[in-house]
Amino acid sequence: MPYLQINLPGHYSGEKKRDLGTRFCELYAKIMKTQSWRPNVGISELGKDNLMRIGENGPETIIMILVEYRRGRPVEYRLDLARKLAEACKEILDVPENSVLVE
Repeated sequence: MPYLQINLPGHYSGEKKRDLGTRFCELYAKIMKTQSWRPNVGISELGKDNLMRIGENGPETIIMILVEYRRGRPVEYRLDLARKLAEACKEILDVPENSVLVE
């Protein structure tokens, strides 16, 4: 089963997390051409100052998404999925899209 792990730098309402998890499953299913019930989503709220990268001006808060998927998926599918996951975070969590990293 595919697995998507979202590490958040703060705390969000249950509604936003459910919306994000639902959107991630729908996006994965559509782009990877599978059923929406196949992906599993885990959301970890690591809290303030617990998730960052070093940017031009020092530490920057980020959201990290780790995606495990089956072999054989074309690179184009994976890139499209990464873009759409970042857009979903921007829309639902109201964060800058460039703060979302997909691995």
